[in-house]
Amino acid sequence: MPDNCMTFEGPEKKLEIILTQPHPNLRSNSDGRWDRVVNAARACILSKISTPSMDAYLLSESSLFVWDSWILMITCGKTTLIHALEEILTFIDKTQVDYVFYERKNFMYPSDQPSDFEQDVRWMHRFFPGKSYRLGPANHDHLHVFYWSRPGVVPEEDATFQILMNELDPKVMAFFSKENVKTSEEAGSLSGLYALYHAPMEMDDYLFFPCGYSLNSIKDDKYFTVHITPEPGGSYASFETNIIEKNDYTDIADKVISIFKPIRYSLVLTTTKSREAMEIHDALTAKSPLSYDLIEKSLYGFDCGYNITFLNYVKTRGR
Repeated sequence: MPDNCMTFEGPEKKLEIILTQPHPNLRSNSDGRWDRVVNAARACILSKISTPSMDAYLLSESSLFVWDSWILMITCGKTTLIHALEEILTFIDKTQVDYVFYERKNFMYPSDQPSDFEQDVRWMHRFFPGKSYRLGPANHDHLHVFYWSRPGVVPEEDATFQILMNELDPKVMAFFSKENVKTSEEAGSLSGLYALYHAPMEMDDYLFFPCGYSLNSIKDDKYFTVHITPEPGGSYASFETNIIEKNDYTDIADKVISIFKPIRYSLVLTTTKSREAMEIHDALTAKSPLSYDLIEKSLYGFDCGYNITFLNYVKTRGR
């Protein structure tokens, strides 16, 4: 997280790898494999929590989650997440991989990044000859996505929901600065993040100096994670979960938005293709939150068996 809260790049890069079958030793870090993976991305491990199904690492720049057949790594700042893939492939053979997803949001300080998305894709093509897309308009908030899948593979039921928020309420951002709050527990409790889900979950969070905050929360094989960059010149926060909502995601979206009160935000829902899943996509787009206008709505059907809905909202004028 930031050494200087004025220019830190909050929007993240994300790498997701789904394996053909479970690997019982994948989660082991006895040989330091996950330290090497994280170091390859120019980050370091701060702490770890676990369930029988998964491990959740809190990083100096965001988070890493590892299951027996699934790897998810999220990094912010000036990290080189694509180089983590090469390190992962030193202990996982490419023939064992069914899916690879890589995404990155448009950045606030793109010239400070070690690479752009096109350069990242060229690097990914060294290992997986996938496809790349831009979700959303070029001149507004958007998401770049690269994916590769093994031909003929059919995904199991899966859903990921993201909320990507810019220009956050300064009063709320004060909870994530050590000038105002002393511990991560205070930040999580006072902000309302600890109360997002009623079911008890194991939580691991960190309050950075001089500002910034990360939270991992897990139960069984489910997670939600929050990352906050509260600097006044470009405040940003992200929320992500794989907790599947059978009806719709509007309730959790409303809770998160009510905490951060962003001027603008994006919703991203990724699911496997099914009639039931499409109903969830439809429900997400059917209702706009109070005080916000929906300005971008897109549904993308990928030939790898996944659908993605991407929505952009801005605060209604006068509110």
